[in-house]
Amino acid sequence: MIDDITALRDSWSEAEPPAPEARDRARAALLARIAERAATVPSPPQRRGRRLPGWAWRAGFAAVGAAALVAGVVAVRGLGPAAPPARPAPYVASGPVAQTFELAAVHAESEPFTPPRRDQWTYVELRMVRGKIAEDKGQATRETTRSWQRADGRQAAEMIDGKLEVMPESTDLPQVMPPQDYPTLAGLPTDPRALLDWLRTRSQSGKDGDAVSYLLIESMLRDNVLPPGVKATLLRALALLPGVTRSDEPVDFDGRPAIAMGMVQDGWRREDILLDPATHEFLGSRTVVVQDHTTPEGVALKKGDVEVELIRVAGRIVDAPGRTG
Repeated sequence: MIDDITALRDSWSEAEPPAPEARDRARAALLARIAERAATVPSPPQRRGRRLPGWAWRAGFAAVGAAALVAGVVAVRGLGPAAPPARPAPYVASGPVAQTFELAAVHAESEPFTPPRRDQWTYVELRMVRGKIAEDKGQATRETTRSWQRADGRQAAEMIDGKLEVMPESTDLPQVMPPQDYPTLAGLPTDPRALLDWLRTRSQSGKDGDAVSYLLIESMLRDNVLPPGVKATLLRALALLPGVTRSDEPVDFDGRPAIAMGMVQDGWRREDILLDPATHEFLGSRTVVVQDHTTPEGVALKKGDVEVELIRVAGRIVDAPGRTG
């Protein structure tokens, strides 16, 4: 049996991007259907955050500086093709979290996109705002990173101290997690459950699979230029992770209102994904302290402190490293 969300998504993929008025009508109908299902289907239970492996901490918290932000991946063996299971479970999600991510997925599917040629590059610009930990280490509290990744995944570049640094070309496709090369990203499963299975199999995350999968998806949304279908699938996959909640408090993100969708990690910090409240466009991510905590270096963090904000300024296809448009 095909649920309403699946039917909407399947039919949408066969058509041209709808007009704003048609999208608004579809969105209203979708909200009504989700609300009706939410009244009868319980939301998944929440799980307490657990301590994550060191590489996941660096990717999520981004406290070690811009270098980790640009190259915050871990090498893995046997990344392999992104083939989905033969018979994935149907995508079914309900409740306010699923409603919000579905609207974000519908927006992602409507974004204009032209796949890059192999010789083109993806360009991502992030603005980073850091808090007490950066101050304690003498790091800059505000910083902008600009990075380029060749579409075939064999070469990268970044702006360092105002100078473009182009990395040597690799003869082999780097095997990293999360993936950064366009062919692997474009070939990811388009079923949300199959995508989660793919992430869990390759992240080697053990009992912390849900927490690590959340951080991997957050990084993939923030640090790449993704095909609309892949971006939509990543957003829908987030709705299937237990422990993901929507913040009830109003959020100011880089001077603008935002919706915060997040998961508590390690019991004391919440990793948030920020969405535009009107369009549900992905805006970036942040780390918020949810319980008083003292770091191993002795930095006292208070509940409510925002330790890291990562604002996605730009993400587009360009013809060469160093170009921004």
